[in-house]
Amino acid sequence: MIIDIIIFGLIWTAIYSLIGLGFSLIFGVAKIMNLAHGAFFMIACYIVFMLTSQAHLGLLWAALGAVIITVIISLIIYWGFIRQMRSTLTQVLIITLALAMFLEQIVLLMFGPEPRYVPSILTGGVHILGVRVTEQQLLTFVIAIILILVIWLLLTKTNIGRIIRAVSQDAEMASMLGVDTERVYLFVMGLSAALASTAGILVAPFLTVTPAMGWSPILVAFTIVVLGGLGNIWGTLAGAAIVAFAEMFTSYAIHPQLKDAVTFTILILALIFKPNGLFSREVN
Repeated sequence: MIIDIIIFGLIWTAIYSLIGLGFSLIFGVAKIMNLAHGAFFMIACYIVFMLTSQAHLGLLWAALGAVIITVIISLIIYWGFIRQMRSTLTQVLIITLALAMFLEQIVLLMFGPEPRYVPSILTGGVHILGVRVTEQQLLTFVIAIILILVIWLLLTKTNIGRIIRAVSQDAEMASMLGVDTERVYLFVMGLSAALASTAGILVAPFLTVTPAMGWSPILVAFTIVVLGGLGNIWGTLAGAAIVAFAEMFTSYAIHPQLKDAVTFTILILALIFKPNGLFSREVN
């Protein structure tokens, strides 16, 4: 059981890091608490299902199309709904929550409540220390780690990353120095959606795809941000690891249906005892 927890804990740490990193970026840079973040995760899964089962595209092309379409949806949401009220946290919370529910209902009307299934890119499996792991899960882990490294390099080693960090620290000063902050917010919104949709596409083959599947990722993302703080990739990784290993331990040692309950418990405890996060600046 311990080996199972370690192996699958690492896999889900990588997945949760993608989800949490996207949420942390848009929250840390644009101060947007995007409760529709989980909806991007869900939408991408359904787009892949639709493109593979109805348009008969190959899985890789369907995945690429799903990311692009989800990013476009996120940009429309930002430009059409969030941009005008971005400075008011309560309004942003309400509008993104409403949009998440709206998108869920649209998917429900289009596809119905029945579970859908997305095919795996790889169908085999391997044994690691006696634990069977599917090739799809290993591929998911590798791609997630690569994307995390790419985001780290983007934020720390490029001019775009320096601009994003400047806007995150002081948007008004960055604007006075000639930075188009709206373009930065738009870029980060798209990047956030790309990370969420990629995470959804990667895990869709070993999850049941349903219209309500976006709510669990938003709980995970919010917990990770509270644990890791804002603007800290390594804090996000640590927060993702805490959540992933706690969920795996609960699933194997107690009961799988308590997985979300333990995440919610971690969130409550973190807000009470460590509201400034374990590794970075405070999340108010």
